[in-house]
Amino acid sequence: MYGIIVILALVLIYNCRDMIPEKIKEWWENSNLKSWVYPIFAILLTVAIVVGIHYEILNWGAIAIPMLFGLPYIWGMILGLWHNMKGAGHKLTSKDDVEAKEIAIQCLKKLGCQPEVNKDGSLGICYQGENFHMEFGKRYVRIWDPMWAGIKSNDPDMPKIREAVNVTNYNFGPTVVLTTPDEDGVIGFHSRRDIMLHPACPDNVPFIKAVLDSFFDTKEAIRHSYQQIESKQKKDRESRRPVGFFTSSMRTED
Repeated sequence: MYGIIVILALVLIYNCRDMIPEKIKEWWENSNLKSWVYPIFAILLTVAIVVGIHYEILNWGAIAIPMLFGLPYIWGMILGLWHNMKGAGHKLTSKDDVEAKEIAIQCLKKLGCQPEVNKDGSLGICYQGENFHMEFGKRYVRIWDPMWAGIKSNDPDMPKIREAVNVTNYNFGPTVVLTTPDEDGVIGFHSRRDIMLHPACPDNVPFIKAVLDSFFDTKEAIRHSYQQIESKQKKDRESRRPVGFFTSSMRTED
């Protein structure tokens, strides 16, 4: 009986909302109290029904009233959390829209470089007196240090230089590429390294600087390897003894 009365009272209150003046409705819509009324009312209603059941004023079936009343609130909270998570994912996705080329340009300018955009979309930059070339593919960047040295294909030191390049290419960092001889028989030396740039990374500027610096380290590594190879070969030549050669002190007199 009491449960039916409570339900009728709630229905009456719900239908009487149209009788509220527009000014009060407008104030209510802009008030911060609006977000607190529904949960407070749900709690008070639940407490009142539990007390009514405890004192046998209401039967156990009345517990369904706050449950039905709270379901829309719980569902609204779930939807709100879902929309917030979806919005956070959208913000992260929108960050991903920043291309590697744009990131590279911003970072290079912070390093004091003035990158030039070529017609094909690549970049030409000058860093520490060296000319670099950057090509882009979505998140990836291919950096070239083109034609930083050249040597004649018939140069006697060419085998040692090839060996030094092979030794250096086993190290971490830029890969040294040798071109085929041109019409003058000159073989060009180029260095290449592929990297990835992402807008969420907070260290893109020092990362690009470290990558560009690694090209100079590669050149130094080739020079060092060449000197080691040359030194080893020189020692090998000096350690060999001529066959069938005798000094005057080794000869015996008849």
